[in-house]
Amino acid sequence: MNHTLSIFPKVLARLDVRALAAVLRDVGLDACNVVIRDGFWVTPDGLASELPRFARALRNEGITVNFATAGYSAEQLAADPAPLAVMADNGIADFRMGYFRLEGAGDRRAQLADARRQMETLAALCERHGVRAVYQLHHGMLVSSASAAWRLVEGLPAAHVGIELDPGNQSFEGTENWAFAAGLLGEYLAAVGVKDTVVVRDSARGADSDKGWHRRWAPIDEGVTNWRELSICLKRVGFSGPFVFMPFYDSDHLEVLIPKLKREVAYLKQIVESEEGP
Repeated sequence: MNHTLSIFPKVLARLDVRALAAVLRDVGLDACNVVIRDGFWVTPDGLASELPRFARALRNEGITVNFATAGYSAEQLAADPAPLAVMADNGIADFRMGYFRLEGAGDRRAQLADARRQMETLAALCERHGVRAVYQLHHGMLVSSASAAWRLVEGLPAAHVGIELDPGNQSFEGTENWAFAAGLLGEYLAAVGVKDTVVVRDSARGADSDKGWHRRWAPIDEGVTNWRELSICLKRVGFSGPFVFMPFYDSDHLEVLIPKLKREVAYLKQIVESEEGP
């Protein structure tokens, strides 16, 4: 099983590119997502000039750059597909697209049907430009499970649309059996978000409707997800995409976060390599 280890470097945005690369090498990562977002190294308005500069600088530091985390919606790209061409021209094969959001208390079936129509249009655009749109499962959104994601992509070309599992996000709404999720999505599994949660209770909130129970972000060696089981299920379906670390814990204290991230990377490497066999 391919196990490229990348990162969504949201918490490292204050670093310049050389410092970013040094951190990635130190913690054991070999790739980095391009974040296309205001306030980061590559912005939507500056995409054409900033993306090649950022990608070239990281590649010169020995870091692979072929996946972008972007917020482009299917509707935006249908209206203006220029970002697809820029990404393709700069070696970005896959990009995490924007989310389909819940719209009030409306008709969920109609919303899913509309999302599916948008994915059909986007798949055709991505095929034209030689890239793949990846939908990340995220709690609080219209599509937050493998079952719902299957409705988005079933029958569309897996070379141009895919799904990113995200155990940490999915844990907020309940997680499907990993063997079921991996088996259902199969060739559409394009990436796995690496983050986790723990369940904690604040006794002072005991009178609240949630009885004080809530989730907080945690390194994957502390969280609730069975990463060994997930790794086995991914191997069975021939998963070949990146694992994308998303270290959202201790985000205000890099001196605490970076050692934890290094420990996380080693933990996942050990699991994945042990499942690969000799």
